[in-house]
Amino acid sequence: MNDAAREPDAQAAALLAMLARDDGPSLPRAAKALGLRTSELQRLLVALGDDPRLPGLALVEARVDGERTRLWLTAKGRALCAGA
Repeated sequence: MNDAAREPDAQAAALLAMLARDDGPSLPRAAKALGLRTSELQRLLVALGDDPRLPGLALVEARVDGERTRLWLTAKGRALCAGA
């Protein structure tokens, strides 16, 4: 597997680890902490998300809090991180 193919896995692992330490960051804060553009983070959230319209892994939930969207681990995501 080349580095470009591994990069999303590393980004996903970093996001899950961040949320396991500190649930609820806003999208911009999470993107900045991970060194990603917001569009990159949004693509990652499609893969890890819980939106029933999209084929995600249901590990991360995006919740609207006032004017901000915040990220949280789902119960499935929390169980995965606890077992890691």
